[in-house]
Amino acid sequence: MGYLHYVKAATLMAAVFSVSLVHADELEDRVLKLERMVNARGLSQVEMQQQIDALTNDVRSLRGALEESNYKLQQATDRQKTLYQELDKLQQSAQAPAAPAAAGEQPVQQPAATPTVTPPATNSTQPASATPSAAPAAPVSGSESQDYDAAVSLVIKDKNYTKAIPAFDSFITSYPNSALQPGAHYWLGQLQLNQGDREKAKTHFLTVAQKYKDSPKRPEAIYKLGVIAKADGDIEKANKFFQLVIKQYPNTSAAQLAQKAMGG
Repeated sequence: MGYLHYVKAATLMAAVFSVSLVHADELEDRVLKLERMVNARGLSQVEMQQQIDALTNDVRSLRGALEESNYKLQQATDRQKTLYQELDKLQQSAQAPAAPAAAGEQPVQQPAATPTVTPPATNSTQPASATPSAAPAAPVSGSESQDYDAAVSLVIKDKNYTKAIPAFDSFITSYPNSALQPGAHYWLGQLQLNQGDREKAKTHFLTVAQKYKDSPKRPEAIYKLGVIAKADGDIEKANKFFQLVIKQYPNTSAAQLAQKAMGG
């Protein structure tokens, strides 16, 4: 009997030991799987962190480029405001009553104002530069930018309006497709108007109004056409130009000036 108990106990212990070995193997497998999962997740997190760092750097670079662009834009805006202020000063000096036309002198034929400021076909005196068609504007190069700035400097810094006129004339001839053409024509128009030459001034303002319809100087050019018509005594035509500015560019300084010119 003692021997049988011993055999049973030994068998039971062997079975328990076998089961324990099986569970140990399973546990080891599970631990290895968990380790692999943790390692894989760790690598994934590292890769994700690297991607996040790269995106963060890209955002910083883009933010820096955006800030630089905004700074340059603000500089250009400030410069443009300065130019417009100078033009306004010149305009105020041109508000004095112009001398009447000499006896026998033919009055300037002003085209009728239409939504696109297109003169009637019967007006044979219209200059070729005021035709609606225009070549695409070329990018501003260093040399033409320097020439333009030099001409502007003659007006703003030197107050030498006599030299500024041929300087802008030369610019227009030398760079016919420049994106700065509208500004050059507008400056010339204002300078000619200040000198009392309304016919030449009208030519340049018409060029801006008809040829450069996307230019920010277009509303002011149309307003100046109204000023010239009013100076010529054609109040009806002047009001048409003023109304055109108010209708097409209601929130501009040119529209405010046009409203004042109409007595509003």
